[in-house]
Amino acid sequence: MKNLILISVTSLLIFACGKEESTSVKGKWYTYAESGDYMELWLGEERAMSYLSGIDQFLLYDLKREGSKLNFSLIESRIIDKHNFQLDVTKSDEKLFQATFIGGDKVDSLKTYFLVDAKMPVIKETLDQNQDLMNELFERLESGSHAGHGH
Repeated sequence: MKNLILISVTSLLIFACGKEESTSVKGKWYTYAESGDYMELWLGEERAMSYLSGIDQFLLYDLKREGSKLNFSLIESRIIDKHNFQLDVTKSDEKLFQATFIGGDKVDSLKTYFLVDAKMPVIKETLDQNQDLMNELFERLESGSHAGHGH
């Protein structure tokens, strides 16, 4: 009986510590950069956008989901020409997800992203076509309800 309980507990721990499927991570999320700057990451079906408050810029990405990984390939930015990276999702639920940033030679420590809005944004093909989404963020920031507060 003890062996059966031990096997069950061990199986449960292995299952609970496994990687999350990236398909469950959708919507708008926020976190803070190491510099302390506010950041948002919007995950649509096939594209993603990020907003970086420290440089007050948006970046538009092609998004591919593979198991626990979110793969980002830059489509458009007004500040950089190339920026491809991965987020390896290790935990997710309705209000947060945790992931490790992997880009080029850089691997960052685990970062937690918090939910702003669970509704998946419809992200269009260019930054100009996404102006409504950008305006919505600026309105939220101006009203003091950044980081999802007030929603």
